[in-house]
Amino acid sequence: MKWLPKMIVICAIISILSTVAVLLYTSNEDTIPCLCAIQPVYLLAAVLLHIISYGIWGFRISVLCRSLGEHVGIIKSTEVATSSLLMMAVTPSSAGGEPVMVYMLTKEGLTIGKSSAIVVAGRLFDAVLLLLALPLAIITLKGVSFELDILLIAAALTMVLAISVLWTIIFNHGRFISAVTAVCGRVFHLVGLRDIPDTIIGRIEEEIIEFQDSFITGARGRRLDMLLAAGATTIFWTVEFMLIPLILYGLNVPNAFSLIAVAFAAQVIISIVMVVPLTPGASGIAELSSTALLATFIPLYLVGIVVICWRAVTYYLNVIVGAFVSIRIVKNMDYIKNRFSR
Repeated sequence: MKWLPKMIVICAIISILSTVAVLLYTSNEDTIPCLCAIQPVYLLAAVLLHIISYGIWGFRISVLCRSLGEHVGIIKSTEVATSSLLMMAVTPSSAGGEPVMVYMLTKEGLTIGKSSAIVVAGRLFDAVLLLLALPLAIITLKGVSFELDILLIAAALTMVLAISVLWTIIFNHGRFISAVTAVCGRVFHLVGLRDIPDTIIGRIEEEIIEFQDSFITGARGRRLDMLLAAGATTIFWTVEFMLIPLILYGLNVPNAFSLIAVAFAAQVIISIVMVVPLTPGASGIAELSSTALLATFIPLYLVGIVVICWRAVTYYLNVIVGAFVSIRIVKNMDYIKNRFSR
């Protein structure tokens, strides 16, 4: 894990440089007076809302576990969710968070197949909601010239591709098993090992079949659980999308209430664009894409401040919370090992 501090530094540098570029582009003589007149209570409310979103995320994980006949409490599920924040912040498309959540769920007694099904199901709820909201977002922002249209198309295609791969795993898992074993075999040869052992191939097949069965069981299981998971997903993104309106209120933006709909629409597009795996944690992409969209409906001299506040809450706070939870988990594991090794 020696690479992790380096990745955090790289992500921070990219984000800071992008933020400086945004400030240089958007700042003028009106920026400083507006910054001095900021109302901290709204920024604190944004931080509080983001922290609440962790609990909503944990609630969804708990519900999805229950749909498979497993019991993982909301507090523990929230710990599972927040444990992934650090890896999400330093990997492209936030892809590093999923393996961490799978690992944490296996520590609660779930199989790798079930854990993977739960994590993937959560991401699928997110992807479907954002893709359904995308046409409404574009309609809401009608007349806005998207300078991010290529990235937006690439991100939407990435999400559709991910859903297609998931469909293949569930309904044609034989082909997927062959593909996975072929990749594992190539990795074995690259590291100088011989052919992949039959025991490992058998374990891969078992977990993929378990994943398939768990996913289908969850989808066909209690409708209440699926409705709760869908509702939690909707509430989660609603809470997240309220962050920018709260920041606008804090900056005393005129008619901030009337901008809620367009702010939601902009964040739908930003969230989809951030899926493109170009930079770790979407550093740089998030700042520049949000600047391009926010500048279409709020004064340009405020855009830089809004972007800084928004990234401070949604990115840097995630890094801090993720690091704190990860360190606590490692310390607890060390304590348990030391206690039982006596």
